[in-house]
Amino acid sequence: MLLIDHHKIYVKDYLEILIMNQQFFKIKMNGYCLNVRGEALEIYYYDHNEIRLNGHVKVIEYDEYRV
Repeated sequence: MLLIDHHKIYVKDYLEILIMNQQFFKIKMNGYCLNVRGEALEIYYYDHNEIRLNGHVKVIEYDEYRV
């Protein structure tokens, strides 16, 4: 699940953080990878089930992966 609220991004039910920097965030979900591109992206909070990012989002896309 993905929720965007102004400059806050909430991601629930993720599997693994793959790449993270201030312009790009890639996270593995069940069946796909979620890619967030923006400015000043930072992890505000995370646990085993949910991540909250702060920053200015420009693009959100996903890549499917198959076994």
